[in-house]
Amino acid sequence: MLFAAPAVDIRDWAGIPQRERLGSQAEAVGFQRAENDGRLDDLATFFHHPRNVIQNPLLCARRDETQVKFVASDGAADDAPLITGQLEIEWEDLSELSLLELLKRVKGVLESRVPGLAETEPSDGKLADLKQRAQERHPDLIDVSDANDAEDDVGSDGTAGSDEDSVVTEAAGVALSGETHIADFWEEVAARAVVLGEVGESFDEDEFLGFSKEAMVSYLQPVVVVDGQHRLGGSLRAAMIAVDSPEHHAEVEHAIENGESPDEVRDRLQRELSRVLPISLLLETSAEEHVFQFVVVNQKATPIGKALLGTIVSTSLASDELERVSQRLVAAGIPLEDSQAIAYLTRHPDSPFKDLVDKGLAADRANDLLQWNVLRSLVRVFRELQGGRLDHEQVRNAEKWRRDYLEESAIVAGRPDDVSAYDYWQRADGPWRDVFIRFWLEVRDRLGTVEESDREAGNFWGSPRTSNLFNKVTLNILAADFFQFLIERKYAIDNIDDIERYVEEWLDGVKTTYFSRDWKLTGVKKDSPGVRSQWAFLWNQYRKDPQQVPSVPKYRVTRAS
Repeated sequence: MLFAAPAVDIRDWAGIPQRERLGSQAEAVGFQRAENDGRLDDLATFFHHPRNVIQNPLLCARRDETQVKFVASDGAADDAPLITGQLEIEWEDLSELSLLELLKRVKGVLESRVPGLAETEPSDGKLADLKQRAQERHPDLIDVSDANDAEDDVGSDGTAGSDEDSVVTEAAGVALSGETHIADFWEEVAARAVVLGEVGESFDEDEFLGFSKEAMVSYLQPVVVVDGQHRLGGSLRAAMIAVDSPEHHAEVEHAIENGESPDEVRDRLQRELSRVLPISLLLETSAEEHVFQFVVVNQKATPIGKALLGTIVSTSLASDELERVSQRLVAAGIPLEDSQAIAYLTRHPDSPFKDLVDKGLAADRANDLLQWNVLRSLVRVFRELQGGRLDHEQVRNAEKWRRDYLEESAIVAGRPDDVSAYDYWQRADGPWRDVFIRFWLEVRDRLGTVEESDREAGNFWGSPRTSNLFNKVTLNILAADFFQFLIERKYAIDNIDDIERYVEEWLDGVKTTYFSRDWKLTGVKKDSPGVRSQWAFLWNQYRKDPQQVPSVPKYRVTRAS
């Protein structure tokens, strides 16, 4: 449906759910990128000139067909190529609601998408954590003893000592059965609603522990902006700048003298000066269609980073929603399976890569995180059993292990008769995933350190810019060398516990000082072919005969691939 509306009116009834961090821990389930302030300024300047026009319409979609209706003109035929009519949008001023009420409504929206959440409750641990943080920020409102009481309800075995056990367990089950991110976000919303509900009406602020009214309203508006948030934001900023310009000072002063409040004057003038923007409105209300259209528009027209794209695709939708649109995403060239696998590995509490990978969020840019495509390359070695070549050699070890030993591995023996060993292995939740997690946990625990006090150590598990262990080159070398070891020993994988035993043999005699030393790499380009080949050679030779670690200067030498 095509129509046009003033930017200020669009702001009243359209929400922009952004992929961002809300506070220090929670990540929202929106799909829009965070606003780029510089881009907004540029667009505001562009819109300031009355003859400047951007032809592309905003792409919007309705969330609720009861609030957004198209009424065809009298006499319009249903099969006509062009139908005119009237668009009716009903909305309420959500800014007038309390943050608690907004949280409750967002909670309800998430439960409508994943019905199993409606039967769950936030965990005692989450409630205790939020109450502790809230008491630090709002000591006059929050009684920290409430948090201690919540902690006291947890038994010595780590489970709640009440009839709520089954509820908490069910919540955990939902969270880890394909709805991980939506369930996590739901718990953050629901827990804040519980805490604020206990505080009562004494809390009237617009933000609580990173969750703001503005962010919550974006999930509740009857229309969602799928594409064009910067065009909308730029036109709104242009209108505000125009209101404050000297040419309108006299008009503002005159209106105030005649009894209008300053806010009323500014709002009226913004509406009068606001650009009228073209809109293409999707009448489809499903979340999967909204995400699909956003991904396709941004991937085909103005591509977004693969990290953010993968994060959006794999975490903005519930499993059923994603399944309904998955084939279309794949057909559009979106790396869906990679995205789902990486989303799991960057969020699952047992994964050694949890919170250590750049997911494309604005908040990630300031941190020293492993690049999304590096984890993707490691996943492909283990999941697809492709590559796994040490740079100084030609053998693709993961592929050779697949050819020689996968079929005889008992870990794939439980597959259906009509499913090949390889297809069973590489399923989204196939054996590869547990093998991947266990292998890297063993590597981290045997070769690295996770202590914050050791952040400057060469074997720190994190900080890929400075770590000799946790970086693209070394991680790929270790993966390739492990598969080479399996081939040398003629090892199949019968069960997940084999991995611990194999890694112990693989690293027999290896010292942590191999990575913990300062390699003095200033000026060295780690990812150059010559350096990769040299590092692969040094590690491979040392691992096979770990009598003495290589001298530090050798890590600066380049080697012919």
